[in-house]
Amino acid sequence: MPCDVCFSLDRFSDEDDRWRIDIKADLMAEYSLPFTLSKLSASAESGCETCSVVLSGLKLISRNLSLFDVARDYSGRFILQSDRSLEVEIFDNEENNSVARIQFYTLPESFRGDMGPFSTARDVLYELSVERCSSTVTDWIQNCRLNHEACTAEKSEANELPHRLLDLQQREDASVFLVETRNNSACRAERYATLSHCWGKAHVIQTIKQTLLLRMQGIDWESLPKTFQDAITIVRALGVRFLWIDSLCIVQDDILDWKRESVRMAVIYSNSYINIAATGASDSRGGCLRPRSLKHTIPMCDITSFPVEVQKNPKKPTIFVRPSLERVHQRYSTRSSHEFDLPDSQTVPLLSRAWVFQERHLAPRTLHFHPSEMVMECKSGLRCECSGLDSVTPRGRRDSLHLKSSEPGEIFKSWLDVVEEYSKLCLTRESDRLPALTGVATVFQRRLGCAYLAGIWQDDIARGILWAVAQHQRVRSPRSVRRHNFAPTWSWASLTMDVGGSRIMFPAGHDDTFKADYRFGFLSTDIPFAATEFNLSTPAMHSISLRGASRAATAHPKTLAAPSWKDSTLVFEQDVADLVLISLAQMNLDCTWKSPHTCPLEAGTEFHCLLVGNKVNKDWESGQETRYQYTLVLKVSALNLHLFERVGVLSAAEDLGLFHLAPESSFEII
Repeated sequence: MPCDVCFSLDRFSDEDDRWRIDIKADLMAEYSLPFTLSKLSASAESGCETCSVVLSGLKLISRNLSLFDVARDYSGRFILQSDRSLEVEIFDNEENNSVARIQFYTLPESFRGDMGPFSTARDVLYELSVERCSSTVTDWIQNCRLNHEACTAEKSEANELPHRLLDLQQREDASVFLVETRNNSACRAERYATLSHCWGKAHVIQTIKQTLLLRMQGIDWESLPKTFQDAITIVRALGVRFLWIDSLCIVQDDILDWKRESVRMAVIYSNSYINIAATGASDSRGGCLRPRSLKHTIPMCDITSFPVEVQKNPKKPTIFVRPSLERVHQRYSTRSSHEFDLPDSQTVPLLSRAWVFQERHLAPRTLHFHPSEMVMECKSGLRCECSGLDSVTPRGRRDSLHLKSSEPGEIFKSWLDVVEEYSKLCLTRESDRLPALTGVATVFQRRLGCAYLAGIWQDDIARGILWAVAQHQRVRSPRSVRRHNFAPTWSWASLTMDVGGSRIMFPAGHDDTFKADYRFGFLSTDIPFAATEFNLSTPAMHSISLRGASRAATAHPKTLAAPSWKDSTLVFEQDVADLVLISLAQMNLDCTWKSPHTCPLEAGTEFHCLLVGNKVNKDWESGQETRYQYTLVLKVSALNLHLFERVGVLSAAEDLGLFHLAPESSFEII
């Protein structure tokens, strides 16, 4: 008869329906069975082998890592996932917070047939040697190159190289030296790697006009920070001769050099062999090769495994127990709309940086030195040291750039995914918001063949221009959103937002019921066609001209003392026969304010609402469908009375008839 605590961890043998199934953010099914430590202990004493193994493992973790006190009667749950080893989660009974998640596993080399839920995983060493690193990564790359068509098929420009590279061939008088790639046969014959790193607040060694010739003569090892030293060591161990590091390969005080290289990021990263990412380092001193830990646990604990002694089965392979790496895996495998979308600037500072977004997406492979383990992501899959990600398909992170579909509509949707994810990330200089996405935009433009308008595609302008600011549901207080002149007001890139609470979203972006209004259309622009040319111009001065049905409206701020995210009511007046029909609609302002004195609106301010399109909103409880109209809200510019600026968006039920028989107008928007 099966144990009534663990049911032999057979999720199909539960007569009491205590097993639960949850679909996780990465769309994997997770089966869980609740228990208490007191019942687990009693079952182990009664002879249940599985409960005995789990209890012994929990005692080891409690004694060695101090994550919880096994003497207390915590509640917990057994967790089973397809192709994964058993995990156990322990909860604080008072607040029901997770205090620890533990993995039980056996090693692949000791596997002897069916081990039930105690399947295999690989060890993660507390300290990673260069030899272990290069051996593991070489196997990963070899598998990627042999089996992943998507990772080898697409090259940006086969013969293009960065203007400069670091030559890692050691000489007697210097560790590395800078070389120019033009007419350099060695550079064209050899592979090169790239480095993604956080500059942080620490001084970063740079190349400037004054030091350019010195860098080409040689760069002393001692002058390089740990992140650079580790990257060089790793790349050399992988048998790659050249390395591109932004601070050394771009002349930082030469504006023309910086602009030339920044618009070629698609080439630089797409043509690299591998991108080394110092994911856990907040600045160049942090390094890649350092002791492993789980920073999200309280207290923070080291990555350490312990063998579980089970005397009853000496012939079976050893079962090991360690803190689970599931939370690390979720960072790489979930869609951006789920809980792991908030950038974790403490644990993985690199992933919160906007410049790094395109670096990891453009490179054929990015090798992350996460604080807990190495993770390699390529265009086809994921690999990690513990093997937990080996069978997982990345969702929402890199697949938005794969552009497998030749259907423009699907590619446009992928772009909206990119913007939504990218808008959450932070920059040292907000003026880099569009330049830091140029490489990605170049890849999309190569497939779409249409004009790139400051973060929006001309052929998808109806959906793209209906962006709005969304506040993360876990953030309760309103966050500051400000407009700057880094981009035109109609571009999402004109806003700066507090990281961790706000992002750009597209209300009509992924809804197949959305249709542009038949009267809406694009007229003209003065923006250069190519994405790479936009950075060389003055973004804020550019305009677009649009036409469509429009209505005038008057603003009445809903409240000045406690602003919300739908913070103003627009009043529409329409002449109907001998009557004046007054309608009200809520506007979603682009910017927020913190006091009545900084409120961008005054009662009675006149706006123009330009109808862009409509879509069906469905109430899933009642099944009722309502068609909503989506509009841009514009105001006359203070710079020129003939020009307009965007201030927000508005959606209203079509039944209100706001745009029935509305006149058509054209607007030049800056």
